[in-house]
Amino acid sequence: MQEYLRRLLEDKARLKKWKKIMIALSCIVVVCTVYALSLPAQTLACDKEEHTHTAECYDENNALICEKEEHTHTDDCNKQEEVNEANEVNEQEESSDVKDESETQNKDEQESQVSEEETTTTTETTMQPFDLSSEANKGKITDVQFTYKKDGVKHVVKPNENVNVSTQDNLNMTYKLWFQDISAKTLKDCGGIIKYQLPEGFKIRNTIQTNIEGDNNILGTMVVNTDGLVTITYDPTSLPGLSDNQTLTGSFEVEAQIDMNKIDSSTGEVTITTPKGDITLNYGLDYKEHYGSVSVDKSCEKEATSDYIKYTITLTAGDDGYQNVYVVDQFTKGKDLVKYVDINLTETTLNERVNEQQPYETRKTAVKGTIYKTNLPSSDQKIPNAVTSITNPESFVWKIAEMEPNEVRTLTYYVKLIDTTENLYNKQYDIVNNAQVYSRKDNSSQVYSKGNKEFTFTPTITIDTNVMKKNIVTQNGNNYIKDQDGNYLVNYQIEFNYGSNNNVSIKEFQFRDSLDDDIFTDPKMLPYISFVENSIVLHVKKAGDTGYKEYKGNAIKVGWAKGNDTYSTTYKDDSTRFKVYKLNDESITINPGDSYYVTYTLKIKPEVYAAMQSNSVTIKNRYFSYSGDKQLNRVFNDKLILNERKWVDKSVAEPTTAEETVNMKGTKYNYQLNEDSSAEQSFTVPAGSYKYTVNINKTDKNKTDGKFNITNVTLTDTLDKDVMKYVGYMKIMAYDTQNNVVETKWVNIDKQHSFNLKLSDIGWKDNCYSYTFEYYATPNDLSSLTSAKVNNTFTLKGDVKRGVDGKNFPFTNVSSSSAVTLEGSYNLNVNKQAWYYEKPNQNATEWQNGKHYWVIEVNGSKIRKDTQIKDEISDASETDEISSYLHNDSLVGVYKGDLKNLSNKKIEDLPENLKIGEEYYKTDYTNNKGFTGGNNYSELVLTTKKDIDLQENEKIYIVVRTEPQELPTEYRATSKYKNSVYVKHINDADFTKYGEASQELYGGNYILKELGQTFECRNGKYINISKGKDTDNPENKIVKDKLIGDGIYASWAFKVNYGGDLKGDYRVLETIPDGMELSYIRIKWKGDLAKDIISKPITNHGDEWKEMTIKADGDGPTNKDITTTYYVNGNQALIQLGEFKGIHARDDYSVDVQVVCRVTDPDVLLGGREKTFNNKVMLQSADGTKDYVSANADAKISNIKVLHKTHIHKENSPKIDYTITANEFGQTLLKNTTDKLTLVDEMSPNLVLDPDSIKAKNIKDDKDVKIEKIYDSKTNILEIQIPDGTPVRITYTCKVKVAPDTDAQVSNNVYWKNYSQKGGVNDEIKQFRYDLKASGTLGIETHPQLKIVKHDNTLKPLSGAKFEVYECKLENKEIKHTSRNPITVTSGADGTVKILTDKFQMDFNTIYEVKETDTVNGYILDNTSYYIMRAKKEDSSNDYSDYVKEYIKIAYQNSRDQHYIVAYDKDYFLVEIYNAQMGITVKKQFTNNAAETDKRPVSGTYNFGLYDKPNPQSTEKPLDTTYITYGPNDSEDIKSAKFKNPVDLTKTYYVFELDQNGQPIKASDGEATINSMQYKVVYESNSEATNIANAAKVGNTVTVTNKSRTKILPSTGGTGNLIYRMSGTALVVVGVISLSIIDKKREKRK
Repeated sequence: MQEYLRRLLEDKARLKKWKKIMIALSCIVVVCTVYALSLPAQTLACDKEEHTHTAECYDENNALICEKEEHTHTDDCNKQEEVNEANEVNEQEESSDVKDESETQNKDEQESQVSEEETTTTTETTMQPFDLSSEANKGKITDVQFTYKKDGVKHVVKPNENVNVSTQDNLNMTYKLWFQDISAKTLKDCGGIIKYQLPEGFKIRNTIQTNIEGDNNILGTMVVNTDGLVTITYDPTSLPGLSDNQTLTGSFEVEAQIDMNKIDSSTGEVTITTPKGDITLNYGLDYKEHYGSVSVDKSCEKEATSDYIKYTITLTAGDDGYQNVYVVDQFTKGKDLVKYVDINLTETTLNERVNEQQPYETRKTAVKGTIYKTNLPSSDQKIPNAVTSITNPESFVWKIAEMEPNEVRTLTYYVKLIDTTENLYNKQYDIVNNAQVYSRKDNSSQVYSKGNKEFTFTPTITIDTNVMKKNIVTQNGNNYIKDQDGNYLVNYQIEFNYGSNNNVSIKEFQFRDSLDDDIFTDPKMLPYISFVENSIVLHVKKAGDTGYKEYKGNAIKVGWAKGNDTYSTTYKDDSTRFKVYKLNDESITINPGDSYYVTYTLKIKPEVYAAMQSNSVTIKNRYFSYSGDKQLNRVFNDKLILNERKWVDKSVAEPTTAEETVNMKGTKYNYQLNEDSSAEQSFTVPAGSYKYTVNINKTDKNKTDGKFNITNVTLTDTLDKDVMKYVGYMKIMAYDTQNNVVETKWVNIDKQHSFNLKLSDIGWKDNCYSYTFEYYATPNDLSSLTSAKVNNTFTLKGDVKRGVDGKNFPFTNVSSSSAVTLEGSYNLNVNKQAWYYEKPNQNATEWQNGKHYWVIEVNGSKIRKDTQIKDEISDASETDEISSYLHNDSLVGVYKGDLKNLSNKKIEDLPENLKIGEEYYKTDYTNNKGFTGGNNYSELVLTTKKDIDLQENEKIYIVVRTEPQELPTEYRATSKYKNSVYVKHINDADFTKYGEASQELYGGNYILKELGQTFECRNGKYINISKGKDTDNPENKIVKDKLIGDGIYASWAFKVNYGGDLKGDYRVLETIPDGMELSYIRIKWKGDLAKDIISKPITNHGDEWKEMTIKADGDGPTNKDITTTYYVNGNQALIQLGEFKGIHARDDYSVDVQVVCRVTDPDVLLGGREKTFNNKVMLQSADGTKDYVSANADAKISNIKVLHKTHIHKENSPKIDYTITANEFGQTLLKNTTDKLTLVDEMSPNLVLDPDSIKAKNIKDDKDVKIEKIYDSKTNILEIQIPDGTPVRITYTCKVKVAPDTDAQVSNNVYWKNYSQKGGVNDEIKQFRYDLKASGTLGIETHPQLKIVKHDNTLKPLSGAKFEVYECKLENKEIKHTSRNPITVTSGADGTVKILTDKFQMDFNTIYEVKETDTVNGYILDNTSYYIMRAKKEDSSNDYSDYVKEYIKIAYQNSRDQHYIVAYDKDYFLVEIYNAQMGITVKKQFTNNAAETDKRPVSGTYNFGLYDKPNPQSTEKPLDTTYITYGPNDSEDIKSAKFKNPVDLTKTYYVFELDQNGQPIKASDGEATINSMQYKVVYESNSEATNIANAAKVGNTVTVTNKSRTKILPSTGGTGNLIYRMSGTALVVVGVISLSIIDKKREKRK
């Protein structure tokens, strides 16, 4: 009860206190309310809504779209009222009149003043332009200046200056004018139009219209008429929200010219009156010569038949006319080829009419020009004076005293082309003529250049095979006819068709023809060849003629010469050359378009055959064209072949089938060529004999022409082997020219192997007969002969005479041969076969290159004793041939029997019982080819020890194996290995080659792999990167509709069964390279004999293999519509092919399978890394249980970028618009789904980011893309996180921190985070410059208004941040506060705050300090000072004051320091301040041993998640993720990362490390797998709000430790962890007892 009373009394006392407080507060409210009601009311008299334009009031083009008028309520908007119910209206009016009297009066005065200052000639309703040049408005002009250029450098002239501008580049002058204090209301009333009349002295040649550009838009247009009236029309949208009481400032500039007619000719001066004072410009007394204008042009023409070139110079005077004009004309190239015509050394007045080749003028004024020829100009004398004599080269001067405005005058003159045909032919000698225009006053040394004009004339003499031709004129269808003496008569035609494409005549032209020049007839024939004197005829067709005229005899001059002798007009029949060089006693001149040709006859005597000892001769002669003694060109088109002779011709008939008897009639001679008086009248020829027939001294028609005597020539006939011999007598028949047999004689040659005789030895002397020899030869015993080739040669040697007793022609060796092959009864056939190749055994020490097996097959009746059979390595003579080795065990064996179908067998299949022993043969190995190595041989000789009889169907097989010296190493390479067999029979002098065989090995015989190509697919379009084997139209080798999307691809092909040796079905296991993904596999080509090879289904694969099918056309017209089935499992693929036939042939039985993969490796795509991808295939057995052979091929991918950057910059703005194109392919680029695709944009220190300008669009559909941004203002690095698998275009704007008209270097380097910068792009501007000046400016900044922008490091606008703004001054290079009180402002919802003039008036060229005093919750305060100045040039000097320059110097001392800002225009008078989020920090560390002393980091990427629950489920996604990466060489033990601020800054959150499956790792968990390693994860938080180890609030840090190898096993025999278990149990018992005692005590209390 006492406790209850105590509490009741406390409650009562508390209630009394509250009552007293409420009574006091109520009294205060009553007093304040009564007082407020007693005050005068504030009535708002303004009917406008208070509104300030924000960014939402403007569209993307900065055009005002807001319908509200910008208005801020001031004191003028309010009126004080006395609250009086009786006289409310009267008192209100009275009050208004009284209280606002002074204010109204002041306002009226202001309006009156404005009205007076802005007086115009029209009323408001007429919308007349505001006349800035009127007297009433001249006061608004603050400054005027002129600008001209000297040597390209600008110079400024100010009012009240007298300037010598006589060295000015031209009369161009920029007139610039500044104005101020133009009322916005007045400008609106004038329709936004200002006009101004340029002062007298300026000339506008053409109307000028240009835009007036602001920083972001076009403010209006400016038009300058030719009368000098400037009209400026401002776009209404460029005057947004201007209140009527605001005033405007601005400027404009006009590019004009000084009016030359306004210059005082006596002084060279012109004075121009401006609103700010006169400006006098002194152009010098020679201003007309200096600044007058004249243009020059030049042309030339030449008639084809003329030697003269006609030139024309055209001068055109400018608008002001011109005077004292000098044109200096000279040839600068080819001056030695021309000469001026009819131009005198003395100055001569020019005629106006054409007079032959004299120079003349064409003019329309009375002032005549003069001309004189003189020396070339020099640097000391640009206008050369007249002289009395000159030395070549020369020039001339055309002089004109005066030209009227816009006058056109021409000079026409001629030059003669000097005849130098040999210098012009086939050479590009340009003749360049230059006319240089000068001007000078009187004889002043000051010469002004007024331009020049060149003209190039190229003399052309083209002589080619279209111009020069040579041919034989056929006669009766033949190339020749014969005269009665048997001489050949050949007609030739040589042409010269000089085309009209030439422009120079050829003087002293000559046709020449030669038998003995560089292409010549054999000198031995020349004595018997001659030109026919009177056969030469010249045919002429002049340009324009329709037919040719003939000239011959005395009408033409012909010169003759033998060899290099001098030409003579006297003909000699031994002449080997001629020329046609005159027509009608005049040198021949050929003009363009003319056609000439010469015909002549060549006589060739039959002696040429004897001179050449040949049945055929070739006559060659060359056609030349000459100009004088200079050769132009030469032609050799036709050679004449004569082949009507048969000195000796031998033939052999088939062997006789039966014995024949030959009867003899005529004189007989014995072996000694004595007459044979025996009575023998016939002889017998055995069967199998060969009859030989030899014709000598005949024509090709086998006729007798009776031209040559061969009776003293030695005639020889020889059989080259003793296996044959002559039989009986040789019959010799003599024929006369009628082809009748004059006489027949017989010579005994029986059993001889050769004979020789002279026809004079058997009674034929001094005749010109032809002869026929007939005789027989028969083989010897054929029983011991296998086969033999016997050559029989008949030879003439001795003196052949022309006619019976004419000129001798010594014959040395004129012969004819015939051959017969004898087949003996000893039948032994030997041939060589290539069998097969055996691969080497693994790790073999012998036969390391494998074995080639060869078979020598011998058949016949028997092999005689001592027969030698040699196996020899053939020479490797061709490029693809490789030699081999024989070893001392190369003879596998000798087999006797019938080994059928060897092609289907191997060596182990041969029956041992057919093998014969060494009692039949012996072997010898030799090394005649000099192979290195102790067991390397080139020959194996097998010699029979006894006869080996062979029965029917029995053969001897000699099996030999050889080792290739080299194997083909490159795919598709072919190596050929050859082996020969030789036989040496008994009594043979040497071995005879019987046969040769070869085997081929191929690189990639069973399977080979090759790169086809690498390519890019972008927006579905194919772009080749590199070509491998797909060289021919590579795009057609790709099945584009089967690709898996855009990206970088490599196409391989593996070829199966290139050598044709595979038989049956085979699998191919394809391994996709790491960093690639398979697009498709298909059969792309089949060999000609492999059309039935298909891909087959695989039935015994596991469930993890996915079946794929593709149908597409293959390569080539026969490989259409091929269906391919294959199986895919991760990075492997399987295809089964069959059925192969096992026939050795290169590529005929092979199949090509294409494998196309897309690059996914982020190091290549993101890091720009060069990488070689190795694609491997394994040939397997049909069931996949055996691996046979592998093949692989590389694809090198380099310089790949999926990141591009460009920029746009306008000259009149410090802004740069950047565009980043990221992942244009839209490909998934990251390996792990937990990784984030982040761009890093490193901006140079002088770039200032506009955070609100950042936009991201999908490249494919132009839709917005959600991105995350982090900006570090200290490093000026922007990170942009984009969604993986999306093609993104990012645009943003930066301002360059540099003064106008100042060069700066700007760089912007973008790359992918955590990847090499090689995959990025550095967009660099080496010379950045901008100029804020435009044709006009419009300013409304009476006082600049500062804007403060507040963002966090994610570029999110922050509202509620507070700032203080101070006015400062610069004293002794130190910035200090002035005495003015600062203003405190707070950022609005959009993160911005604007300092209004009525709140805190600011001025130009004044320093202001901005400092953050209070930041937003959850962010780190930035309490550093930011200084800014709105810089403006002084009107008086158009330059910044020294004070401003001093601040600019401080601001730009370190361009990286963003705390010092210079604003050169109003849009950049802003301060951007970024606050970093507090976030939640996670730190990472390691302990790698039980003692926790090893804290070295383990390389890899470690991921963390932020959750709002202490025990999140595996299906819950984290609120935010971050990661920490350690490299292999990182020395930093502890690294940290930060989570972004969560939405609720007051809650507690939980940090978890994520395992490699992305699941949160709880502290209670056991070891977790991270980066394929086992760790115990320990958390520790510095949060004081909770004792949970991984809990944190915003601003806290959680340290995550990964512990590895922390378990310590108990020692053997030790107590282990028993003590810990016992201690735990004891503690549990104590706890239970304590709880029971407590419960009992509670029960007792109750």
